[in-house]
Amino acid sequence: MRQASDASGILEDEIRGRTYDIRLMTRLMGYLRPHVGLVLLCLAVLMVDSLLDLAGPYLTKVAIDDCILRKDHSGLLQIAFLYMLASILGFASQYLRVYLLQLTGQRVMIRLRMEVFDHILRMSQSFFDRTPVGRLVTRAVQDIEVINELFTQGVIVIFGDLVTLSGITVVLFWMDWRLALVVLSVTPLVAVAMALYRVRARDAYRRVRLHLARLNAYLQENLSGATTVQIFCREEENFRRFDTMNRETRDQYLRSIRYSSLFFPCVEVIAAICLGLIIWYGGGRVIQEELLPGVLVAFIQYTKRFFQPVRDLAEKYNILQGAMAASERVLGLLDTPEGLPDPPQPKRPGGRTGKVAFEDVWFAYNPGEWVLRGVNLEVTPGETVALVGATGAGKSSLIGLMQRAYDPQRGRIKVEGTDVRLWSKEELRRHVGVVPQDVFLFSGSLLENLRLWDPRISEDLVREVARSLGVEPLILEIPGGYAADVGERGQNLSLGQRQLIAFARALLYDPAILVLDEATSSVDPATEVLIREAMRRLIKGRTSLIIAHRLSTIRDADRIVVMQRGLIREEGTHQELMAIDGIYHRLYRMQQLVEVGGRHGAAQ
Repeated sequence: MRQASDASGILEDEIRGRTYDIRLMTRLMGYLRPHVGLVLLCLAVLMVDSLLDLAGPYLTKVAIDDCILRKDHSGLLQIAFLYMLASILGFASQYLRVYLLQLTGQRVMIRLRMEVFDHILRMSQSFFDRTPVGRLVTRAVQDIEVINELFTQGVIVIFGDLVTLSGITVVLFWMDWRLALVVLSVTPLVAVAMALYRVRARDAYRRVRLHLARLNAYLQENLSGATTVQIFCREEENFRRFDTMNRETRDQYLRSIRYSSLFFPCVEVIAAICLGLIIWYGGGRVIQEELLPGVLVAFIQYTKRFFQPVRDLAEKYNILQGAMAASERVLGLLDTPEGLPDPPQPKRPGGRTGKVAFEDVWFAYNPGEWVLRGVNLEVTPGETVALVGATGAGKSSLIGLMQRAYDPQRGRIKVEGTDVRLWSKEELRRHVGVVPQDVFLFSGSLLENLRLWDPRISEDLVREVARSLGVEPLILEIPGGYAADVGERGQNLSLGQRQLIAFARALLYDPAILVLDEATSSVDPATEVLIREAMRRLIKGRTSLIIAHRLSTIRDADRIVVMQRGLIREEGTHQELMAIDGIYHRLYRMQQLVEVGGRHGAAQ
């Protein structure tokens, strides 16, 4: 696989030491702007929920001091009714809070996920050359789900916790300021515990995301190459490597959990110390009749509720750290330049002649390692040109440059007389149809794989193209015909059937220029005869470039271009090249000997 020398941090996702919380939070909060009304409603419900949470302990105080001590049965009944009403309203507000927060989070996530998906699809081929698919899946699915928790259980809920803490503090001072100071006397211990936890938790959560991305990338690679793994008996070795990576991921999770498991008991101990001080100091004042017993009971209940938001804030900090680690990667992906953007004002060539010109083209995937060296080639309208040469000669690179999967370091490629860098990529790729050697099919029906869910292509047109190619009988042989269900990557179809589908798919868009990248390499002889016959009819009047390793398939080409080490070494018809006894002549004779040897071996 080709690797670009500068991976820009994509391959390893190095952990950065600087803090980006403010910058990241500002960008993430920007996704809430279109839903500001819903956010305000969430905040209102959170405030109501927090206020209702304050009602219970105060009603308990009133029940003890104003009703029980005075033996007021009717007043006690009223307090009990108010207590139940507050509980019912609290249930309703909690339901609304959860529902509205999830609704907000899901609306934000659908926008963010679509942005990521759209950005990935627009990236240049060099980006995919250096970026494992598993890591992109982690970004688009798991990392965004972690960010979702930030909106549904993080920032907005933190506001509610702060309102609860503030409300409890105000009520405590209102009831008895001296006892309130006892409660606040332990807050420095909580602050120290939170500071120590915060410093260690951030790095732990970043490392969890890093190891999880590596694990997903390795898993995706092995699932895609499962057949190769089995053929070469690599199951045990790959299992061992996966086991090592899995254990490293587990260790990072345990490291982050260790900090949480230390912090929460510390908060519980501090809360217990606080309750002990309240019981000791407040109880003494009750004995001395300086404090009503209802106030002491309310203080005990409020203190328990005071430390609940503190514990919640620590849990929200966990969510915040996970979201920060995930957002660094998601927003970093969105900030990754597209690589080959469209020009500000793309040109729209008016003609469809199919003229192509390569002018002094130099290209390297890695600096200094030239794949193409000063290539000059002109393809006239309607001409069929075959590109031949050994693997690595630069044939596929030439086609990739013409489609603008890459840009050359020097020189230029013109299609219809216009530099491809001045075209809109969408227009250019509709103008140049490609039948690849490695055909990718999507899950869905055969018909939709042929027209790629394009509503402008009717079923009648699909059938017409298939019939003109002479491949409809082969399609109808597949169980279900055009409605046949295509499995993932088309694994339930033969290589030859997939090649035929790709051939018809390219021609449905009626390109002015047709590129055939070893289009008949995977079909049986009978199918090859059908395709070659259809090709002769369809490339007539259409500019065609054929990359071929089987030289017998391109004998009728108008011109054959022989490439070697990024240079054009020979040009001419089959007869002309055979006559000069050069590279093409040797390749052709060698291939004939191999084919003859193969036939003899098969006969024996």
